[in-house]
Amino acid sequence: MAAAATTTIAIALMVAGGGILASVNLAHLASVLEAQVEIVGFLRRDLTVQQQQRVLASAKDLPGVLSAELVGRAEALKRLQKTYGSLASVGSHLKTNPLPDSIEVRAGGAGQVRGVAAALEQIAGVEEVLYGTPVVDRLVALTRAVRIAGAAVAGALFAAALLIVLNTIRLTIAARRQEIEIMTLVGATPGFIRGPYVLEGVLQGAAAALAATVILVAVYAHLAVQIAGSLPFLPVLPARAALPGALAVVWFLGIAVGMAGSEIGMRRYLRA
Repeated sequence: MAAAATTTIAIALMVAGGGILASVNLAHLASVLEAQVEIVGFLRRDLTVQQQQRVLASAKDLPGVLSAELVGRAEALKRLQKTYGSLASVGSHLKTNPLPDSIEVRAGGAGQVRGVAAALEQIAGVEEVLYGTPVVDRLVALTRAVRIAGAAVAGALFAAALLIVLNTIRLTIAARRQEIEIMTLVGATPGFIRGPYVLEGVLQGAAAALAATVILVAVYAHLAVQIAGSLPFLPVLPARAALPGALAVVWFLGIAVGMAGSEIGMRRYLRA
């Protein structure tokens, strides 16, 4: 029963720790994307150079705009070919450049992106406006879903672990019923009697937290290296930044569950 209790708590702690690490990294990714959100306003093809410059000046004057840059269609095609190497030879096969001229605008903060995009769309000569905030919004929603799902699964496992710890303590009490009765008769206080059993629950929780820590550290360090090598564009928090907070929660929860199970089991017995 003690081994079952420790194993169940360890599994619950790994689920909770994994959920925390996933949500922290998703939140970090969202913040990075928010800082890189750029607003692109595509210009009408019939605009002259002077008209384009007027649109650029109007964009720079918008509230919340940090910078604005005019990107010609030739430059846009070069960027496309550079980003996608497989399209490097496309330019030689095109009779005309299909890309429009555009204005790239960077807002002063992530919270100003929508307002700047709406204002840019109202400028005469701007045909369409695109920006990446909806992607960030979906990422934030995914982060929230991961947190909720992780909390639900971990909560169910913690409830099971609590019951197992409680039953473990009850079996221990049943095996030592005579000793406890004698201690009570000679004047031992309930706190004195509870002490060893609470310590037993704390040690079970600590052992589970230690096992979960070893596994989480090993798995996260391996995954961080793999992702950095395979997906270098994906910002993953290093182990020294992500693990301390998650492991602190893991140890707190492990000890708390072990202590709570012991306390509940002993209180019920002493009241009886």
